[in-house]
Amino acid sequence: MSIQEHTAALEANPADWELRYKLVAALVAEGQHDAAVNAVNLGEELPREAAPWLFAAKCYAAVGALEQARGLVDSSLQFDPDYEPAKAYQKELETAIAAAVPVEVVEEETVAKSVSSEPVEVKEGDEKEVVVVTVVADDEEDGEQGLPAPAIAEIVLDANDDNPITLPAVSFESHEMDALRAAEEESKRIVEAGIRRDKMNSVVITVLLHVVIIVGLMLVATKVPPNVPPQIVASAANEQQEETIENTKMEKPTVTPTATNTAVADIVSVDATSSFSVSNMDVEIADVSVESGLMFSPSMSMGMPTSSESKMMFGQPMEGNVLGVILDVSGSMAEYLPAVVREVDKNFKDAPVVYVRNMLVRAGKESDNEEIRLIIPEEVKPYYEFEDQGRTRSPFWFLWNDLPRKAPQRYVDRLIETYKTRPNQFISVGSDWGHRGRVVEAVSFLLEQKVDSLYIFSDFEDFVDEDVAADLGSRLGRQKIRTYLQPAEKTTEFLDVMTKKVANKTLGRQMPSLVSILSGPTEDKLTSLMPPRDEPTAVSNDMVTYAKPRPEAVSTGWYAEKPNKDWYEIHRLSEPEYDAVFYGPQARVHLYLKDANGQYIQNPIIFWYHSWKDIPDHPDPRYRRRRRNFDRMAEEPTFDGEEIVWKMILEDEMEFNVHLYLGRKGMYATYTATNAEDLAELGDQTTNHNTHISFRMPSLAREREDRYYGFDFPDEGIKLDEIREAVKPNQVVLNLPRQFRDRFATNWSQAGFEPGYNTIPYNVLVRRYPIGIRDLVAEGPSFAGRKFHARTTSNKVLLSGGAGRADTEPWEGFYASLHRNHENRDRFTKTEAIEIEIE
Repeated sequence: MSIQEHTAALEANPADWELRYKLVAALVAEGQHDAAVNAVNLGEELPREAAPWLFAAKCYAAVGALEQARGLVDSSLQFDPDYEPAKAYQKELETAIAAAVPVEVVEEETVAKSVSSEPVEVKEGDEKEVVVVTVVADDEEDGEQGLPAPAIAEIVLDANDDNPITLPAVSFESHEMDALRAAEEESKRIVEAGIRRDKMNSVVITVLLHVVIIVGLMLVATKVPPNVPPQIVASAANEQQEETIENTKMEKPTVTPTATNTAVADIVSVDATSSFSVSNMDVEIADVSVESGLMFSPSMSMGMPTSSESKMMFGQPMEGNVLGVILDVSGSMAEYLPAVVREVDKNFKDAPVVYVRNMLVRAGKESDNEEIRLIIPEEVKPYYEFEDQGRTRSPFWFLWNDLPRKAPQRYVDRLIETYKTRPNQFISVGSDWGHRGRVVEAVSFLLEQKVDSLYIFSDFEDFVDEDVAADLGSRLGRQKIRTYLQPAEKTTEFLDVMTKKVANKTLGRQMPSLVSILSGPTEDKLTSLMPPRDEPTAVSNDMVTYAKPRPEAVSTGWYAEKPNKDWYEIHRLSEPEYDAVFYGPQARVHLYLKDANGQYIQNPIIFWYHSWKDIPDHPDPRYRRRRRNFDRMAEEPTFDGEEIVWKMILEDEMEFNVHLYLGRKGMYATYTATNAEDLAELGDQTTNHNTHISFRMPSLAREREDRYYGFDFPDEGIKLDEIREAVKPNQVVLNLPRQFRDRFATNWSQAGFEPGYNTIPYNVLVRRYPIGIRDLVAEGPSFAGRKFHARTTSNKVLLSGGAGRADTEPWEGFYASLHRNHENRDRFTKTEAIEIEIE
C-alpha cells in the first residue's frame, strides 16, 4: 500500500497501533523521518493489552528511539508474559541496541540527579505494576551545554484500572544530534573549500590563456606578395587535314528472347562507329521480349548483358549457371514461396534451395545445435517419435502449427507439397532465434555447394547488423558470387542495408518487389498473374462484441482455457476486478477478469513456472533442449491467508519453490531454484536452466481451418483480416528503462524496440519481445476497461517478454516473466519479485 492509503486507513481507525506502525515504516522507507516521528507522537492512548504495546514499541524503534522501544516491549510482556511476538521482538531490539553507540557508565550520583527525586510510593496491598520507559543521554562535553536529558518516565499500572495509558513523546540521545550538527558543519566546510579552489583555478587558467594568446600573436608574421603582372602564354595547334566521314550501312542486331513470359525486358545495348557511344532510349512495348532504341555500331556494350546465355527470374536477367536460393519461410511469405520455387526451376533446374526461418543477420558464436539439413519427404511431418525421448516436434512443426495462423491454408498446403516433391531442398534447424543468424549459416552452406550466384527472397523485416552484412558482402565479392535481393512487397530499412553492403559489393542488385512484377500495370488488371487482394473488411457490431460477458468463469467452448483434471484447488479469491483460483500440486494460478457487473470476460491470465533441461544426444539439434518435467512435491502446498507456497521437486532432483503473496488489486510472486553448479554435481549436463516464473496474457482468438474463434466473435468464426481489424483498438505498452540502454541496446534494436515507452497495437507483428522491461500494461475494449499491469518490485531485476515463438501479434497471447537463473541464492526476497495489478 502507498503512504496515502496507509494515512487514510489510520485516519479511519486512529487507535489501531498496527496501522500506525505500517504508516511509520512506509515513511521511514521513503526517508521522511520527521513525518514518521510526528506520526508516532500523534498516537492515541494505549489500551492495556500486549499487542498494541508491541506495535507501539516497533513504532518508536522505527524512528530510532530504541530505549523507549525497550520499555514498551517490557510493558507488553508485563501484560502477557507468554506473548511470543513480544519475546521475539525483544531479542531483535536488544541486538539492535547492542550494535548502536554504547552508553558510558555513569556514577550513581549522576544518575540520581537525572531522575526525579520524588519517589512514587506504593501502598502495601495495592496490585499495581510499574512500567519504566527510559531514555539515557550521553554525557555532555566539557564546556558545552547539551540538550536536556529526557527523564525516566514511570507509569504506574493499576490492575483494576481499564483506562488507556498515554505514551511520552519520541526523544533521542544527544550524541545523535551532535553527530548531525558536526556532519552539517563538515559538509559546509568542504563546499566552501571547493568554491575557493575553483575560483583560484579559474583565475590561473584565464591568465595562462591570455599569455599564450599574446605570445602567439607576437610570433605571427604577415607577408605581402609582390605586385607581379600575370604572364601571357600562347600556343597554336598544328594544322590538321579535315576528317572525311564515310557512309556506313547501319545494321540492327537481333537478340533471341529467353524469357518465358511477355514482361518488358530490362535490356540495354549500344553500337557506334564514332569514338563515343550513346545508350538506347527505352520504348514501352508490352508485346515483345526485347527492346530496341537509338544505336551506333560498332562499339563496346553498356548496361546489362544481353547475350542468349543470360537467364531470367520473373523477367529480370540474372547471371550464373548454378544459382543458390535462400527463401524466407515466415508466415507472411508462405503464399509466395511455391510460385518462387516454380520460377527457379524454369531457369535453374534443381538449384539448391535453403528455407530459413527468422532471417537475422547478426554477430554471434557458432552453435552445435544449428545446421542446414536435407529435406527428406518421409520426414516432412509435425512430430517425431523417439524410443528414449518420446514424442517431439519436428523441424517442420511450424507448417502445421504456425504458418496457418498467418496465411490461408491453401498456400500452406502448396508449400508442404513442395517440400515433399522437389529434390535438392534444405531447411535451417536449431533454436528459434539462432545464435549468429540463419542467413550467414545458409550462405556458408551454399558456398560449399559451388554456386556462382545467389538469390535471396524475403520480406526483409528482420534485423540486419551492418558490420556483419559488410563482412558477408566482402566474402561473396572475393568469390565473385553475384547476389540478387528481391523483396516480397515493399522496401525496408534492412533491405537497403543488404543492398548497399552485399548486393552492390558483389555486382548483383536489388530486384523489383515480386508483387509489383506480378500485379502488372495498374490500369490493366487483366494481365496480372496474381489476383488482387481483398480490402480489409470493416468490422460491424454484429461481427464483434468487445468483452462479451458470461456468467461462469470456465466456459465449455473448445477455445476456452480449462483446468486439468489432475489439479485441485488450494484457494479461491474473489475481488471486484477478478477471481483468482490457485491450483495444486504444481504452481499454477488462473485469474479470470470481470466487468463492472461481475460477469466474466476472456480466457484467464495464467501464472506458471518453467525450467529447461539439455539433452545432448537428441537426434534433432532443434530439440536438444526441452522443458524439465515435474517429479513430485517436497511438501504439500500451504496457504496462511496472505501467502501461498509451492515446494516442488523437478527432474534431476531440482528444487523449485514458489512464493505468491496476495494483495487487494493483484499479487506478486518470486521463487528460488537449485543452481546449475549443484545440479552438475548430480550429473545434470544442462548449462542454462532458464528458470523463471511468468504471467501470461490470453489469446483473444484461436484458429481452426482458416477461421478464428473467441468469446467476442460469432460462433461461425471470422477471417484473419477481420480479427486483425477487430483487435486493433487494444494495445500493449512496454517501458524499457533508458538507464539500462548500454546493457540491453543490442537486444532492443534487434527486436525492433527503442528505450522508453513502446506502444504496440494488438494487430502489429512482433518479431520478438524484448528483455529488460521495467513494466508492461495491456488495455483496450476487449478487457472491459480493465488494465493488466506487470512490473518488478526492484531495480535489481527486470522482466522479459515473450510469446513462445517468433513472429506473433499481441492478440495471440504474450507473457511477462521474471528470471533469476544466474543467482545462487536459496532464500526468498519479497522486494525482488514480479508484481501484477488489475486496475
